[in-house]
Amino acid sequence: MSKNAFIFGILIALLSPLGFPQAQPPAPPKPVEEPPSPLAVPKDYHYNGRGRRDPFVNPIPKPAPNTPAAGGGPRPPECPQAQGLKGVLVGQATIAGVVTSREPSMNVAIIGAPAGKTYFARVGDALCDAVVKSIKLDVVTFMPNVPAGTDQKGVREIQRKVRPTP
Repeated sequence: MSKNAFIFGILIALLSPLGFPQAQPPAPPKPVEEPPSPLAVPKDYHYNGRGRRDPFVNPIPKPAPNTPAAGGGPRPPECPQAQGLKGVLVGQATIAGVVTSREPSMNVAIIGAPAGKTYFARVGDALCDAVVKSIKLDVVTFMPNVPAGTDQKGVREIQRKVRPTP
């Protein structure tokens, strides 16, 4: 019987780790991936508008940060009022037409501006960097604005010819 007890004890010793497993060190927790937000866009997504704009993109671009010119050249003047005719530079303006009258003070120039805008100007009306000096049948003359304290003699008039828009 002692032999049976001895064998029984050895069997219990050998089978005890199988029946009663030892505590294993905890496995590192798996990183929990958060589900994507409902407004997330997949990286490979591309909008096919077929000629229409994307309704979820802001149509008004953000203004570029003011950085000085790399070459140190002249910068365009900053207009305090950027709306209307006073926001148009002479270099950007095209003369689309002229309406003349017997009385020169009644002449009107039709000025095309960027983004397809059109403005009507009379003698004395101000643009961003110039003033309309005269309006003739085929030429509009501008006098550039000169900062105070600079020589007025070196300033030349700018003449723009009437060009039909395509």
